[in-house]
Amino acid sequence: MGAYDFNFDLAADESLIPNPEHVRALQALMPPSPFALAPKADDRAAWSRWQDDPFGQRVLQTARELAAGPFPDYTNTTWLASLEQQSVTVINAALGVARKRQMLFLIAEAIFDAGEFLGVIESDARAICRLNTWTHPGNDLKRLNYDGKTVEPDLVAVHFAEALALTDYILEHRLPAAFRELIRTETHRRLFDPLRQRIETGRDLYWWIAVKHNWSSVCLGCTAHAAMALLPDAAERAWWLAFAHANVLNFRDSFTDDGFCTEGVAYWGYGFSHYIFIGELLRVATRDTIDLLAEPKMARAARFPLRTEIQPGVYPAFADCNLDVNPPRWARLWLDNRLGTPPGPVKPVPADIDPLADIGFGVDALVWLFRTRAPRQPVQLDAAPALRNWFEQSALLICRSAPATTRRFAATLLGGNNGVNHNHNDLGTFTVVLDGRTLILDPGLETYSYRTFSEKRYESQLLNSYGHPVPRVAGRLQEAGPEWRARVLAKEFTADTDRMVLDLRGAYDVAGLRRLEREFRFDRRGAGSLTITDRVEFVAPADFESALISLGQATIEGNRIRLDDGSAAVIAEVSVEGAELTVSTDTINQPPHPVRVALRCATPVREAVICTVITPVG
Repeated sequence: MGAYDFNFDLAADESLIPNPEHVRALQALMPPSPFALAPKADDRAAWSRWQDDPFGQRVLQTARELAAGPFPDYTNTTWLASLEQQSVTVINAALGVARKRQMLFLIAEAIFDAGEFLGVIESDARAICRLNTWTHPGNDLKRLNYDGKTVEPDLVAVHFAEALALTDYILEHRLPAAFRELIRTETHRRLFDPLRQRIETGRDLYWWIAVKHNWSSVCLGCTAHAAMALLPDAAERAWWLAFAHANVLNFRDSFTDDGFCTEGVAYWGYGFSHYIFIGELLRVATRDTIDLLAEPKMARAARFPLRTEIQPGVYPAFADCNLDVNPPRWARLWLDNRLGTPPGPVKPVPADIDPLADIGFGVDALVWLFRTRAPRQPVQLDAAPALRNWFEQSALLICRSAPATTRRFAATLLGGNNGVNHNHNDLGTFTVVLDGRTLILDPGLETYSYRTFSEKRYESQLLNSYGHPVPRVAGRLQEAGPEWRARVLAKEFTADTDRMVLDLRGAYDVAGLRRLEREFRFDRRGAGSLTITDRVEFVAPADFESALISLGQATIEGNRIRLDDGSAAVIAEVSVEGAELTVSTDTINQPPHPVRVALRCATPVREAVICTVITPVG
């Protein structure tokens, strides 16, 4: 559906049909009737306890506000306009509202059980069912789904199907029989039937079945949940759950053994939350016999945001990640709060943290409400932030200040390769954080467009290496693909200093590049400092520059650059061996329009060293 995503056929001796023994084992254990990760509305003890809770009152108020307005402009006309104009702005905004309405009205009706939202639930669902296709136009560029020539469920389709199936399961006899039949007809037509046909034939299989990123867990999680909630036949439900169980291992394989998520912190939230959903479905179905988080690797993956939090509320924005990313709080707390698993060393969540406040109105809300020990009294791991976190397999180093350091000064450095999921060409990128403010940064994702996931992806200054604080070598930017990689030459970690050296030659297609090393030295003593030293050697003289990227105000005085965002500031003092220093600024041409400070050798060099020492101001 994207530029590099293609459906595939299996070889004659291969099959993705679930193992019959696994299917029978699941069927023998699972409930005889459909089930979900939330109870039916008939369980008034479970649902009504939220009526007087602030969460329930928020749900009711927001549902009434949304119900007062029409169904959003997510129509065939909007779908075609998106494709014709090559713009996702309007349709994505409408889609977000449509999804929110689906789950919000359902939760409000289940909590208050007054029939207030039954009419709008049905009218919204019928509007969704009138769409030619549930597949997003960005995933149907040739209109094959829209024109009825094929059915390829994508992220949009599986979310619609899951929400409709949960509506049928939770509200059950409160819904008209004809409406419930429509739900069954449409979910089979748009998801279950075409997917099962392709699984059983092994032909034209959807590419997301085999990928190692968030599409795997999201598509499988939504499909499995819809099947468990909607399908009356236990054998059929067991078939779908076995399929999800077997293939979500692809998502598991997207994590390194130390629990690192190459897609970044934002997509950890989306992908890992659905891995949790599949895990909970399996726990319910097997009476806790199968637990996807019992594996040490995935327990480490569950702690990924905890280990990558640079300072409270500040995370690295590598890959397609928003700068103000806030990983779902419920997912961050999951390992210590889920049902049936005794917590380890924990402490109460501070009073100003409300896991219900920021989980949205989706399946995540249902899972927190009904699959945790005490949703209103959560706990979290009782552990002080480490001086550093080092993810060796992806070469991410996070350095934090020591308790005795006079300023909260921190930094990160990233190596790895340029072929990861949601990749940016950013080998050697680094960030600097002072007192909760990121002064030197990876500028994060661009606003998604049709170009973002096309062959033109790296025309974006936010996605190519121009928009990252990494060298430009002989006028060239870094290359894209897993073969373009950084190599760790040295690392030394002590209580006072952390040092790492990367060989960056493998990131650039530059003939005659003999040496390109970036040395990163973080010092915790005093107010703290970070020294970035770039050493280059060419066969023949060539241009060379390093860069700083910031959303702050850049003030240049000779070889000193002050980066100031109004709340915090750092000084970068630059020295060059082998040439004179030239400093210039440019503004990246996409939101959030960070400034790029180029630290350039004034003339072509055969050998040069650019050393940048960054220290807090004040």
